[in-house]
Amino acid sequence: MNTLKQTAVTKTANSVLTMVSHASDRDIERFLGLLERLAPQPKDKQLVRSARQLWAEDQPSARLIKRALRDVSPRCRERFVASLLLNNAWGPLAARRQAFVDKTGFQPPLTILISPTMRCNLRCEGCYAGDYSQRDDLPYEVLDRVLDEAEALGIFFVTVLGGEPFVRGDLWDLYEKHRDIYFMVYTNGTLLDQAAVDRLAALGNVAPMLSIEGLEAETDARRGKGAYRMLMEAMDGLHAAGVFFGFSSMVSRHNVDTIVGDEFNDRLIEKGALVGWHFLYMPVGRDPDLDLMPTPAQGDPLRRQGAARLRATKPVFVIDFWNDAPYAGGCIAAGRYDIHINSQGGVEPCIFTHFAVDNVKDKSLADCLCSPYFLAIRRRQPYSDNLLRPCMLIDHPEVFREIYAEYHPLPTHPGAVSLVDGMGPGLDM
Repeated sequence: MNTLKQTAVTKTANSVLTMVSHASDRDIERFLGLLERLAPQPKDKQLVRSARQLWAEDQPSARLIKRALRDVSPRCRERFVASLLLNNAWGPLAARRQAFVDKTGFQPPLTILISPTMRCNLRCEGCYAGDYSQRDDLPYEVLDRVLDEAEALGIFFVTVLGGEPFVRGDLWDLYEKHRDIYFMVYTNGTLLDQAAVDRLAALGNVAPMLSIEGLEAETDARRGKGAYRMLMEAMDGLHAAGVFFGFSSMVSRHNVDTIVGDEFNDRLIEKGALVGWHFLYMPVGRDPDLDLMPTPAQGDPLRRQGAARLRATKPVFVIDFWNDAPYAGGCIAAGRYDIHINSQGGVEPCIFTHFAVDNVKDKSLADCLCSPYFLAIRRRQPYSDNLLRPCMLIDHPEVFREIYAEYHPLPTHPGAVSLVDGMGPGLDM
């Protein structure tokens, strides 16, 4: 019965979106006015009234919705609504999350991050994953089981990283089998040929996030000559096919101005990107270099001119994992909002904390979430009253050193321990 109800709600929601996508702005404004009058509670009326005002004033958030309605294909729109929105809000499915809360005392994470492989066809400067072994792929059957366990916990949003995920052809079968999950896949974009784009359009539940470091000069300097051109071609193909996609940028001290600038973001909007992610460079992985980190002097301009300004002025939704930390109450690692499972099965607090105690090859996902190592991290969150300094690795390195000394997590690749000892003086400055 719950499945039938959810199917009915999904079909109704997509029928409304299809109707809205073909309606005029004035008709949609009238429709929102009708919803406001029919809303049962004052808070509901206020919510719809605010939406109607945004639409009437053609605010950037309203223009983003218009772009999504116009550019995303019906199939991709349907899976976005069903897999990402309704599965995370639907009552019977939300009950799975509540059952976990009742048992453990904390919520399961919003998403799990999985790196099925660390193999990659590029060798980018400062890659956070560059020192993992490229000989290990997480077996398909383990990935399949972990996704089954995630769904049982009420987790229907999975982030796929690497390495380059599209080097593994068997992941297509995984996306197809777990169609109730919405997959966000971080990719360098070089393998998104027409055949791959067609498969993404047919699936609908996979949203690629293309890694780009700025305009052509910055991107090719980090990723190799021709990388920017290939990214532009991949975006054109995704846009033409109606695939929901976005971008991801590593922010270093050398590209801050470009990443937050109008030329770069207007170019990506023109290409069809609907969302974006800013990750500050972390001194982990391949040849960690403190001199690549944004300087303290760059921090406040990044906060004022970055993601918040872009959301307020442009039809794109950009998230900055540092400067948006106050919205999440600080650090999101160790199961509070996410965890990372690497290609060897090691369960890490986040993609930048390359230390693990448990392995999904030996333990269930639920047991890994309840690890004393993760509990110790969550007990300390947030690490200070200043939520603009959310990270236990670079903002409060003494916190992770304390946890490391107590729980002795294993480094998940050679050189990871340098974050605890070798770079300590530089991080403490």
